[in-house]
Amino acid sequence: MKSLVFKILISIFSVIIGWGCSQAKGEESVLSMILTGSMHGQLDPCGWKKNPMGGLPRRLTKINEIRTSDSNPLIVDAGDFFFSTKKINIGNKQSEKIRAESILRGYEKIGYDILNVGEYETLVGLPFLRRMSEKVSVPFISANLKDKSTNQLIFDPYKIINRNNLTIAFIGLTNNLADTSNTILMDDYLESGKKYIKEVSSKSDMIVLLVNADRSTQSELVDAFPKVDFIITSGSTNMSRESSPQKKGGPYLYSCGKQGKYLLKVDMNIKDSKKPIIDVSHHKKNLVSIDKRFTRLQKKDPSKTLEEIYSDQSNVLSLIEKYRNELSESKKIIETATNTIEYKTIGLNRKIKDDPDMLAFVEKALVSCNAYAP
Repeated sequence: MKSLVFKILISIFSVIIGWGCSQAKGEESVLSMILTGSMHGQLDPCGWKKNPMGGLPRRLTKINEIRTSDSNPLIVDAGDFFFSTKKINIGNKQSEKIRAESILRGYEKIGYDILNVGEYETLVGLPFLRRMSEKVSVPFISANLKDKSTNQLIFDPYKIINRNNLTIAFIGLTNNLADTSNTILMDDYLESGKKYIKEVSSKSDMIVLLVNADRSTQSELVDAFPKVDFIITSGSTNMSRESSPQKKGGPYLYSCGKQGKYLLKVDMNIKDSKKPIIDVSHHKKNLVSIDKRFTRLQKKDPSKTLEEIYSDQSNVLSLIEKYRNELSESKKIIETATNTIEYKTIGLNRKIKDDPDMLAFVEKALVSCNAYAP
């Protein structure tokens, strides 16, 4: 009886102090997230012939570089990493299955933390998907895909990771299900998302949604999930840029592009997980951009002030005033923000050397894929 009472008291106390949250008040947490999605089974560089982009060997090289400067970054994929095409048939099925397993093995070698299940992962049915998930140690998540025979979730709906004094909950969702799938059911992804956001909110400092959805649907996500911190999407060829508009105060939505031509990286500096997170990417870029503009304007006569140089050009003076106001605003936002994030896109071009071990792995995998290709 005393033991039971003690457990109840501990449970109540845990809720009061914020059970599951690992950041202590005043403690600074610095963490990076590396984001990918819509890989479509792309093992090697692709695109423009003169400078093909992407490939697992370059990706691993760049991630290892990041690891030397950032302490243990989180690496996640928002879905659609299997198969190079939606049209799986008798002619290409064996080749595409080898490709899917190879990309998964490559992800494990890289050290991915979480994989969200998207439409591409369901293209040849549940038995193959389950078999692939059991071959690697990287956890699959999905909060709204169910086994049709049992009406139970196929994978855990979310994964909570403690990293660098932060407790981060990742929830997996998809709004796309392959037409060919007769073994999988898909619950409404908006309702499922809200259900598990409520469940993890008391257990985490931060909530990240990994969402597989069409581009037309992605626009509704920020308003649909106002209580999360980040929404990472796959299912669209669109890729978010540093200058892409974001809702003030979040949630911040990042679309991963396709075929892994770029790495997306979010650097976080969190001092108080209860306060808003401010994206300073645009503001830092703004400081550099305006400084360059002032430098060009000053070249006309370095010995005079800008107002003296352009005293007879009211339009230029108005522009200078505008730049100064923007500069002041950006500086103020950066200086006063308690929690900041900085978003970057990293092009995986030929300047990045291939990791030799991963290159050998990819070359061997492609030989096997091509042996069964139609």
